Amino acid sequence: MRDVSPAPVTRIHASESNVSVGFDRHALDRVRTSAVTRDVVIASAVALVLGLIRLGTPSFWVDEAFTARAIQLPLSELIDRQYHLLYYSMAKPWAFFAGTSEWALRMPSVLGAMLACGLLVVLAHKLFDRWVSLTSGLFLATSPFLVKWSQQARGYTLILAASLLATLLLIRALERGSRTAWAVYGVAFSAVVVWHPVSGLLLLPAHAVLAYQRRERALPHGLLAAVIIGVLAVPWAGVVAVRSTGEGVAMNWLEAPTPAVAAHALLDVSGAAGVGVLLAIVGLGVLHRARSLNLMVWLGVWAFAPFLLALLVSTVRPIFLDRYLIVAAPAFALLAGVAVTGVGSRLRAATGLAAVVATSIGLVAWYSSADGGNWRGEDWRSAVTTVLERRGENEPIVVAPWSAHPAATYYGAQVSDVSTADSIWVLTWSETGDDLHAADRRALGFGNHRLVERLQFGWRVSAQLWKREP
Repeated sequence: MRDVSPAPVTRIHASESNVSVGFDRHALDRVRTSAVTRDVVIASAVALVLGLIRLGTPSFWVDEAFTARAIQLPLSELIDRQYHLLYYSMAKPWAFFAGTSEWALRMPSVLGAMLACGLLVVLAHKLFDRWVSLTSGLFLATSPFLVKWSQQARGYTLILAASLLATLLLIRALERGSRTAWAVYGVAFSAVVVWHPVSGLLLLPAHAVLAYQRRERALPHGLLAAVIIGVLAVPWAGVVAVRSTGEGVAMNWLEAPTPAVAAHALLDVSGAAGVGVLLAIVGLGVLHRARSLNLMVWLGVWAFAPFLLALLVSTVRPIFLDRYLIVAAPAFALLAGVAVTGVGSRLRAATGLAAVVATSIGLVAWYSSADGGNWRGEDWRSAVTTVLERRGENEPIVVAPWSAHPAATYYGAQVSDVSTADSIWVLTWSETGDDLHAADRRALGFGNHRLVERLQFGWRVSAQLWKREP
């Protein structure tokens, strides 16, 4: 194991050449490149296989339907809305060529997971030996949390890949110390913030610690990166923050996390079905024992600081959500790799077996979560199909609440804003599974109707037939 912050990598390689008789530096570089390529392919292939399993089977849930709607909007409207701009801008041309099926719209997330795992292997090869690197890549690829988000038409695995690329470019800037390298890093970190401001904020502590540890390499050209981030990222994040505050805005549904929610998120993001937290602690202990203190501090901050920062900010404005914390997952994978390969031989097999068993249980639980239509309990496909088969010619379809209508329209329902017809089909969506209140019905035009039939499609979605009272 190597105790390196970016700059010493060159010195370690040079020391290897000093003890090699007849040393061929180019041959050694080719061997290293071959090893990195092989490990990248292995980790990425595992992510691909796990991502493709029943990828198109579950129904879209509401947020995925937002993606399907966004790709139909003009770019000017996406810029005006600002949320997920880079992801939607990428999804539009992808859908033009690949189509708009569930499988097609989810595939970019699988590719994002593959890219993230490959980039983590590249990063790990800069810090550790081959076995830690490969093990870390496999831990990330098999994380039930990563697999979960690789199978949904949302941009979270892609923001993970972007955050890893920015981290690699920060290391590159610290190694080279040139204006160009720092400018490229500034653009990369700005892209992370523009892609998702909360994830950019949560990645900031790890990057700040890494730059501080090599501060003699960060100045003066690191100021150029700060200026670029200040020009490109900070104003964007500020506007999004302002637009996310007040009544009726996009993020008002978020609530301050309870201790149970925070603990559950930590267990999920850490990987290995919750065992990742224990492995991270063991990995930190291994680094401490090896006197790799800089590396221990950096990976510890990268893994745990996002949770602490999100909790702190959420005391003022709730931002704590497990998928926003995905930027911490690579640090947990790295620490898990250190733990499994760095403990004594007697513990190595037991530690590895525990991780494999826990991960397998977590993956089985994820793949079986589509029984109610999808993991969110929203079988919009079956709900819309049933209503279209059973509705009469003069029976309109409305959606409650209106914000959920993209899910209904994606599966072919022609939705009315309001209706006063004598007989109405209502597709309802509820985070809590509550009944449709009278005030909600009046807002949709049918306050004096009575419920005739209710069909459940997952615990969040129902199809209800309402008829006017005699």
